[in-house]
Amino acid sequence: MVSVKIFFQRRKYFAPAFLYSCFSLIFSTWVTYIPFIADKLHITEGKIGGALFFTSLGSLTMLPLSNWLVDRLGVGRQAFIGFVLYALALYGMFLAPTYVTLCIALYCFGLMSSVFAISLNSLTATIEKIEGRNIMTGSHGFWSIGGFIGSATGSFIAGLLKMPLAHITVLVSILIGLQFWLKQEYFHIRSENAEKTKRGKFPIKPLLAIVSISLILMISEGAIADWSALYLKKIVLVKGHFLGLGYALFSVGMMLGRFTGDALSHRFGSWKLLRMAIGTSLIGFVLVLLALPVTTFTGFFIIGIGFSVVVPEVYRLASRIKGIRTSDGVSFISATANIGFLTGPVLLGFIAEWKDLRVSFLVLMVCILLTFILSFRRR
Repeated sequence: MVSVKIFFQRRKYFAPAFLYSCFSLIFSTWVTYIPFIADKLHITEGKIGGALFFTSLGSLTMLPLSNWLVDRLGVGRQAFIGFVLYALALYGMFLAPTYVTLCIALYCFGLMSSVFAISLNSLTATIEKIEGRNIMTGSHGFWSIGGFIGSATGSFIAGLLKMPLAHITVLVSILIGLQFWLKQEYFHIRSENAEKTKRGKFPIKPLLAIVSISLILMISEGAIADWSALYLKKIVLVKGHFLGLGYALFSVGMMLGRFTGDALSHRFGSWKLLRMAIGTSLIGFVLVLLALPVTTFTGFFIIGIGFSVVVPEVYRLASRIKGIRTSDGVSFISATANIGFLTGPVLLGFIAEWKDLRVSFLVLMVCILLTFILSFRRR
């Protein structure tokens, strides 16, 4: 847990890491309210999946502009502005009176998600290079802290107060206020001044295995985030106040894994650690598919432990490839991971409409098995 001490001893490390918590607090609050919005608009799992597709579309639309903005604004300034816009975009889904307006709101949410995610991971990679200190895995641990707090408290508050607009207004106001206070620590930071990767010579081939693993794992993570509550409600038959507990336990597992990930990576190496992590997540999926309350909650926790180190390790591997500037490699992986995170819920929604959510989670487990096989053939 050395990385935890680093963040709380130095505000210059805590401030950008806390952005990850803010990111996941906004996202987990939206996830908690998906069943509420589905009931409000009287839409099925398939229609929810179709609506969530617009989040992915928005993210894809913004990818070219996000990288351009990083160069023009600087990673620090874009991270702050991106978070403010991302937090405010949360209102769109709650104010949408129809299915069409919900799709439009999710498209805008995806736009802002792309701007924020790419700048945030590029900011962290840049700080690592400036300071000569590894903080990527620990920073992602703060995402898990935010995810746990947001999903654990969000479902309880949602069930108790039944005032979603008041809930998100308080949350957004507090988080934006805190970032206005902390932004002086990172607002001025720009990407390194090294020469950009030359056009036409971006080495895609060395990144293929890394990108494939990242994409599939983030598809699965996004699917768990958006559909765990409905899975617990419709398949496991869990009561309303506990619908957010699956994602909360998943986030706790992620948090524990990420705050120990740097030491494990040093001991075992990135590729061996990836295989261990993916194998652990497969055990978790088996428990989730048993669809019993105790095994399902335990399964989500184990999946969180397995998934915890994958994305940070992927960023680390991408940053070591020769011929790619650090910020370019991180940006490329960040963009791909963000697409996977937003696409996963869409795919699960269509499968759930065709069969049911249990089949959707079975498909996810098969995809994770493919990444396990791929990790042995990375060369």
